[in-house]
Amino acid sequence: MKMMSMMLVTIATMGVASAQQPAPAQPAADAAKAQKDERNAARRQDLKSATAGAAKGYGEAAAEGSAKAATQTHVPKATPDAASKRQAVKAATAGTAKGYTGAAADAAAEAGKNTAPRTPAPKPRADTPEARKVVP
Repeated sequence: MKMMSMMLVTIATMGVASAQQPAPAQPAADAAKAQKDERNAARRQDLKSATAGAAKGYGEAAAEGSAKAATQTHVPKATPDAASKRQAVKAATAGTAKGYTGAAADAAAEAGKNTAPRTPAPKPRADTPEARKVVP
């Protein structure tokens, strides 16, 4: 029994002694962790700056923009009067006013006015496959 208690005391003291020893320093792991933390912080900052405009939302940003525009008094108008507005709309929609069928009708009328003689189609040479083709 004495031997058993001595063994237990020895094992206990070895366990306490090993628990009190400091762990060996791991500078490489600490440096790698610090670099990883720096990269993550930089990524978070990039993400935060990229999404800063979207944080307000479109409605609030539009309201701020219109409030800022309302304070400016010396801003020239894009179209100063109604006549120039009509002219701008007419110029923008001139190509679409006729539509597809109107444009096709104009092209057909222009083709009908063309009285130039037609150029003859070139005839295939005798030694080519086009010359041997049978046309029903």
